[in-house]
Amino acid sequence: MSRGEHPDLADDAAGRAAVRHWTFAEFAVTSTPVRAGSEFDRHRHEEDQLSWMASGSTEVSVGTDRWHLRRDHAAWIPTGVLHEMRFTEPGELISVYIDPHRRPSRTGWDRPRVLGLDPLGGGLLSHLARGGRTEARRQRCFAVLADLLAEAPVAHEVVALPQDPRARAIAHALLAAPDDDRDLEAWAAQQGVSAKTIARAFVADTGRTFREWRVRARLHVAVGLLLGGESVHAVAPAVGYDSVSSFISAFRARFGITPAAYARSLASVE
Repeated sequence: MSRGEHPDLADDAAGRAAVRHWTFAEFAVTSTPVRAGSEFDRHRHEEDQLSWMASGSTEVSVGTDRWHLRRDHAAWIPTGVLHEMRFTEPGELISVYIDPHRRPSRTGWDRPRVLGLDPLGGGLLSHLARGGRTEARRQRCFAVLADLLAEAPVAHEVVALPQDPRARAIAHALLAAPDDDRDLEAWAAQQGVSAKTIARAFVADTGRTFREWRVRARLHVAVGLLLGGESVHAVAPAVGYDSVSSFISAFRARFGITPAAYARSLASVE
């Protein structure tokens, strides 16, 4: 496959509109509107890929890892690595395809990773994806983006999804309805297995207990609702919190700032 091309991008039947595509020297940028439920089947690229949801959310599977990502994180997928993507909400996918010789640094970038992406990084990606820029400006933007990526923290705290199909079904259900407060025993009974089986699957596949995972999933969904314009008072019960104050406290513990401040910081890349 040639640089910047994607085998699925022209497949409107899967729910994707025509992609905007610009190719530069040694890197390319694509912007693709996606529908909920559409997906890219397992594939690989001849280039490194930085994949970012400017809006909406995606489930990325790379090897044994599964991540549920929004715009505060980007997935780095090195050349030749098999991966697949499923879009859980409508939105816009922006991808940068990079010649491996232009990696942000020499070490560590041969492995898939999730990176924390600040508003400046998101702004640069959106700027590059809009087109109408001179090549000199595009190259300058890419140079700044590469510097940011080189220093971006590897995100170990993203919402990982279990490999076990029964535990993964529960995870998907909770992401779809985070206010469902059924306990682990009830969820396990719905899947016809013991609570211990599901508990072990969450720890083994995500590194977190079921309770810890659910807190992160609720706050992850909360980010999407806040960015969609919902108020803090509306989001708190929607993601399972009995009071706004408890939601704000949990959000601050997870992200270091209040929900409203977090939403403003990410909205600044619009």
